[in-house]
Amino acid sequence: MSKSVVFYILLVAIIAVLFAAFQYLYKNKSNGKNKYVLFVLRFISFFSLLLLLINPKFTKQILTNVKPKLVILVDDSNSIQKIKQSTLVKKTRDKIKNNKELKDKFQLDFYTFSEDVMQNDTLRFIKNNTNIQQSLKSINALYKKTIAPIILLSDGNQTIGVDYVNFKSKQTIYPIVFGDTVTYQDLKITQINVNKYAYLRHRFPVEAFILYDGNGKNINAKLKVAKNGKVVFTKNMVLKDKNDAKQITFYLPANQVGMHQYKASVTYLENEKNKINNRYDFAIEVIDEQSKIVLVSDIIHPDLGMLKKAIESNKQRKVSIKKPTDNFSFGAYQLVILYQPNLKFKTIFSKLESTNKNFLIFTGSKTDWNFLNKSQKYFNKKVINKTEDYLANYNPSYVTFQTEDIGFNNFAPVIDFFGDVTFTIPYNTLLQQQIGNFPSKKPLLATFEPNNRRGAVFLGENSWRWRMLSNVEKKSFQTYDSYINKLIQYLSSNKRSKLIEVISKKTFYYANETVKIVVQAYDANYTFDATAKLWITLTHKKTKKQKKYPFALQNNSFEVKIAELKTGNYQYKIVSELHKNEVHGNFTILNYNIEQQVLNANKKSLNQLAINNDGKVFYP
Repeated sequence: MSKSVVFYILLVAIIAVLFAAFQYLYKNKSNGKNKYVLFVLRFISFFSLLLLLINPKFTKQILTNVKPKLVILVDDSNSIQKIKQSTLVKKTRDKIKNNKELKDKFQLDFYTFSEDVMQNDTLRFIKNNTNIQQSLKSINALYKKTIAPIILLSDGNQTIGVDYVNFKSKQTIYPIVFGDTVTYQDLKITQINVNKYAYLRHRFPVEAFILYDGNGKNINAKLKVAKNGKVVFTKNMVLKDKNDAKQITFYLPANQVGMHQYKASVTYLENEKNKINNRYDFAIEVIDEQSKIVLVSDIIHPDLGMLKKAIESNKQRKVSIKKPTDNFSFGAYQLVILYQPNLKFKTIFSKLESTNKNFLIFTGSKTDWNFLNKSQKYFNKKVINKTEDYLANYNPSYVTFQTEDIGFNNFAPVIDFFGDVTFTIPYNTLLQQQIGNFPSKKPLLATFEPNNRRGAVFLGENSWRWRMLSNVEKKSFQTYDSYINKLIQYLSSNKRSKLIEVISKKTFYYANETVKIVVQAYDANYTFDATAKLWITLTHKKTKKQKKYPFALQNNSFEVKIAELKTGNYQYKIVSELHKNEVHGNFTILNYNIEQQVLNANKKSLNQLAINNDGKVFYP
């Protein structure tokens, strides 16, 4: 309370005394005790009233000592164990944890990281990937409103994610470098590039990258590739003394359908410390033939080229462009795409119905809707002689096959005649129309399944712009092409016959990869069943050991992620508890662990990280 407030309180106390005394004591001749009681009560009431007018405030200050935070971020990846630093990392972590001076000065927060950050004290060193940049980013997000310097215990070798060297942190970073900082003579296979698929009786290309980090001597080396213990390719090379790299391209035959594994190796050096990176396993799946798709159009339009390029981005598919007047057989194709049909398509629609082929129809400003309405019985559109621009809205409730929003509402509008489309059969809407700022539930892209076949209609032209805009935003055509190919995959296959359908799985994974399998489950009416309880049982073909994992519901599908599987061939069985259905399959874990390719600490990158973030490098 300030001095002025105290002064006013004393002043009103004096005024209250004088006022009460004037009323009950001044010239009051009575000698009774009542006048003193009344005097006191009057004083209290008048003083209280005046005190309320002053409104004094009483404040209490409590001082507490809040310790600043100190984050200890520990690398829990397999590379720490491989370079034989796991014990030292634990000891260093424990020294920090038990240091009295640090505990007196800081609140110590301990985290471990590999691909993700975890707040725990348990170090196992079995994770097969390291993402330093993402881990630092996560810590910065957790402590964005406070000062929390970071002590980073790591070998500095990152296997996935964005390079951490130029990462700008809100917190100061102090790396402690673990591992040998001396560079040894090393010869290794850094990368092998090969397609996932090859066609029967073709030769497929393989790219091998060989790196030699020498110590002043040139060497002779040999690259050898073997399949089932039999050598199928060799190449001799000379590598120079310092950071010499060779790129070797060769071709191997695809003579048999199925999955084929290969083992590549380069010569071991006499004093080489790390021999694991001299080997690299890879695999390829040989398929018999491509899926053939015919695209029929009476006009020349950029959409045709877009569709051909997008579909053929999957090497398993081949698109032939035909005119409706051409004489060709539907029997050679798995899917018929009709682009803006008109009267010339009369024979095409007759063949389409007689062969019961799956189809995809594109409409637009050149479509003859009177003809199209009469030529098929699945949908109808009453149009006026006016075109309209339609924007696309993604429908997240679409469940026929798994898809995702690739930014459809940011794409340019497509053109079609104005009017309402109605369907005579059940259908599912993948994309909805939007006119200007007014979204609707009306379909822009819809799929349906009439009479044991599959069909779809896209109500608009100029979707070629979508592929170009997607490339500008994503720096790649891959996102848009993947959307097209998911639609084509659905339309070019037969009607679903299983209540469990695997929609995403690879035939082989590397040892450092997480196995991800995505499936959809359906009820007896072939509608998506979100209540299904699915389990996958893995069996290692050689050891016969089994492991069982549950699937988790993710939007319109079920997903399981499995890490740390041993190398080898696996059989899997996916079972539904409710419907007693199951599916079977195979995949392979190849013997390549990126965490084991380097035995040296990356001192240079950690030092640069410290410099960029006002820190300093330390050693155990």
